[in-house]
Amino acid sequence: MEYFGIFSFVMVLVLMGRVHRLERVLRENGIGSVRAAGLGDQLRRQVGQTVELTLETSDGDIMGKTCRILDTDETWALVLANEGKKNECEKLIRLDSVKQIKVK
Repeated sequence: MEYFGIFSFVMVLVLMGRVHRLERVLRENGIGSVRAAGLGDQLRRQVGQTVELTLETSDGDIMGKTCRILDTDETWALVLANEGKKNECEKLIRLDSVKQIKVK
């Protein structure tokens, strides 16, 4: 039984090396998430405006959030989100979790 565990551990190490090599090759060739880059450009044009972002949470749920875009880059967006009647707070949202943008 110990041999099975050692064999599994060695296979995991070998496969992790392959994954890292594949990620490096993709990075060197400029292949990445096109969707997130396009979304960053869309949000950059909406800076200062109020939009409704449809987000996917960590547990897989979908929620809508009305917020004002303060700043964006290729992977993150800084927004001022409404948290109640007169509560607003700044939040940093990863663009990978944004599913839809509705301009108000």
